[in-house]
Amino acid sequence: MTDARPTPEEEVVKHFRQQSIDEPPAHLDAFILAAAHRATPVPKSSVWQRWSQACQKPRWQVAFASLVGIALMLALVQPGPDQEPAYDFAPAPKASAPAPAAPMAELGAPAQHESISAQMVDEAKVSKRMAAPAKSLDEQLREVVRLQETGEKAAADQLFESLKNRFPNQNLADRLKQLQKNQ
Repeated sequence: MTDARPTPEEEVVKHFRQQSIDEPPAHLDAFILAAAHRATPVPKSSVWQRWSQACQKPRWQVAFASLVGIALMLALVQPGPDQEPAYDFAPAPKASAPAPAAPMAELGAPAQHESISAQMVDEAKVSKRMAAPAKSLDEQLREVVRLQETGEKAAADQLFESLKNRFPNQNLADRLKQLQKNQ
């Protein structure tokens, strides 16, 4: 037969089970959580988080937009790496001489020929030749020789004088003579 009375061990287990179901009061939980939050250090935000937060403030948005605008303007104004300056002292490439240009009188109508004087045409040709900075010194001296050969002595002299002014350290007369010998 079995004894229906509980053993002392069973009574202890029963008492323990009854007491273990209870939880601490809510105000004690809140006090413990608040103390834990105060004891832990506040993590610092990363650089990117601070940058993101600063960008969201209107005051800083205007400042950053201004900086971006200035950087964009500078990028557009600066010359690119493919732009190289042209120098007058670069050696001239070997090329065949271009055909002389047709005179203005042959191209224009008779009424236009009367209205434009020969002096204005010569001045226009010389100023056009002087305005082309991409030509090297030798190319410009060849142009002087070509003008002399075609009978445009005034234009050739004017171009030669402008070259003397632009290149005062060069012996242009000797170079011109050498070019005339080579042709």
